Amino acid sequence: MHTNLYRQGKVENSKRPLVVFVTLTVCLTATVIGILYFNGASKVNVYAWDRKITISTKAATVGDVLQAVNLSLDSGDLVFPSLDTEVSDDMDITIERGKPVFIYWRGKLLPILVAERSVSKILQKANIKVDLDDVVYPALDEEISADRTIKVVKVTYGEVRERQQIPYETTKRSDATMDAGLTRIFSQGAPGIVEILYEVKYEDGVEVSRVEKSRTVVKDPVSCVMLVGARHEVFRDGQNIRFERALEATSTAYCPCAKCCGAYASGRTSTGMRATKGVISVDPRVIPLGTRLYVEGYGFAVAGDVGGAIRGNRVDVCFDTHEEAMAWGRRKVKVYILP
Repeated sequence: MHTNLYRQGKVENSKRPLVVFVTLTVCLTATVIGILYFNGASKVNVYAWDRKITISTKAATVGDVLQAVNLSLDSGDLVFPSLDTEVSDDMDITIERGKPVFIYWRGKLLPILVAERSVSKILQKANIKVDLDDVVYPALDEEISADRTIKVVKVTYGEVRERQQIPYETTKRSDATMDAGLTRIFSQGAPGIVEILYEVKYEDGVEVSRVEKSRTVVKDPVSCVMLVGARHEVFRDGQNIRFERALEATSTAYCPCAKCCGAYASGRTSTGMRATKGVISVDPRVIPLGTRLYVEGYGFAVAGDVGGAIRGNRVDVCFDTHEEAMAWGRRKVKVYILP
């Protein structure tokens, strides 16, 4: 019996080292696994909207970290470093909330949410390409605050061709067979044509300036030839009459009767002269009052009256009787201004 107990004790003593070994192995394995696990995680600080979030994560990228902490981004938010940056231990991630600014672009006011403050970066964010000639207010290198407006003026250039008339000149030629004061067109003039090439500057599609680059004469102008009277003497009514100048006028006639001058006619002209044959009503702007005249078909006269209907090259000749005035009627006459 003692022999059996001895043997049993010996067996139990032989099992204890095995149990201890197994237990130590399990603990060591768990410790190693834990160390390996925690060694694979990174400490990350997320700074967003005036608060700080610190996490230990095995996320691979910045974007994964933000998903892990349930942070959603708006299109205008700015994340630094970028979402595809690999995570490292003790990394700081900063998020800036987008703020509203406005961009005036091609006649439209575009609202946009951006965290960037630089004008150039804001335009890049809005996918607005600025060419070298474009004008930007404020300047591209300036920074702006929220609710400001950026104005982009699109500057383009183009060529425009225009045709214009070239005025013709008038050449005067003296003609001794014509009365002085009269003119006649000998040959008609005609304008020429010139084609002008301009470089035109546009701002937002509106022309603001143009510069002439060249001009080409398409058609030369043709000068007008005008004959100018040089004769100062004519033979009328059996005598030579010298004159300063002549003019062609439309004439009518009147007499001092009530039918021609009204019920209150005094028989006197506006200058106080007696209304009789040889007195003519004129426009003083054309023929000064008191001027001595010779009217073809009427004879010698003096400018001694005015009338409300007498304007320009028009005269009203006076006769002594109503019958003579009616017989004269209305006719074209040549009036000679005497010295």
